[in-house]
Amino acid sequence: LTPCVNVSLTSEDRIRRRYVEIDCKQYIQKEYSAELWINIWCNTEDERETLHQQIDNRINQTLANHYTTCSHYNNEVCSKTNERCEALTPQSNRANKNQCPNLENYQSFFNKNHIPKRTFKTLSVTDLDELELSQSVLRTIFKLEMNYRTYYEIGGRSFTDLNYEKE
Repeated sequence: LTPCVNVSLTSEDRIRRRYVEIDCKQYIQKEYSAELWINIWCNTEDERETLHQQIDNRINQTLANHYTTCSHYNNEVCSKTNERCEALTPQSNRANKNQCPNLENYQSFFNKNHIPKRTFKTLSVTDLDELELSQSVLRTIFKLEMNYRTYYEIGGRSFTDLNYEKE
């Protein structure tokens, strides 16, 4: 059934592994490089163009820290404060840019999913139409690339400097 959109992980490679300390806890941090495909299937060029614009717009909103991409945003309410999202009020310059005025409350898609923002990019947008079928199926693939990190707590105590007194 069309139109249809799905997201698939097409490749994933581990880049590095290292030990990090976060809030006095030790973790193994693994960083991966991943390629995602957003597949669009539809029957008409109008459907394809509409979906293409919506996906392109959402990617741009995510990169611009749009308030609707905040992990705390839910139906005009900030789940962190349980009040109306501050970006919906014209009280600051950030709200005028559709960004959360209170950076303490904002959690981006990238931070929530441990994706360094500078690694996220659209590699290509390709049309692969299947015209030989009884009913033509128009297909578009957005190829995205990004790195992401996973953390595993290993416990133990973090190293502290030794203090000694001279006698």
